[in-house]
Amino acid sequence: MSSNFIVKRICECCGEIFNARTTVTRFCSSKCSKRASKKKMRGIKTAAMDHVVSQLTAKASDDISTRQFLSVKMTAQLLGASEKIIYGMIKLGKLRSANLSKRKTVIYRQDIDNLFSLPETVALPEENATLENSYNMAQAQQIFNISEKALYDIVKRHNLKKTKIGKGVYVLKKSLEAIFNNE
Repeated sequence: MSSNFIVKRICECCGEIFNARTTVTRFCSSKCSKRASKKKMRGIKTAAMDHVVSQLTAKASDDISTRQFLSVKMTAQLLGASEKIIYGMIKLGKLRSANLSKRKTVIYRQDIDNLFSLPETVALPEENATLENSYNMAQAQQIFNISEKALYDIVKRHNLKKTKIGKGVYVLKKSLEAIFNNE
């Protein structure tokens, strides 16, 4: 329905300002109208396919959570890592696996869950540290052949009591020996 007045509008497709002759005009030209129509149809078609794909991926993720044995690819997907990282963990012995054939490696789900369990702490009776029953940090590094950071990490992880005697920091011999003999 045409009229004698002109309304300034913004084209929904290209965003340019144009003079419209009706109050319901949305596009500046038939070219923009056709582009918008095609875009709308494309959106409808892709929305249908997106729905199908999302259903399939949801089914696949449910499948991973219920399986007892996982392939390397599924394990990588579950952990959010690459397959190369999973193979590296298997090679280092951090993750146990079984080769069913040359091309099929499976991993027990319980082993994946055990990756994230904390080691058991050694509970020893509280004893006051003295120079005779304790190692200073330098001695402990030499005896157990570990770096300073590794030693401090072990002390922190197992919640061992550190005692400062003079200028040195000491840890009970029994505590460290129990941890290293246990591992």
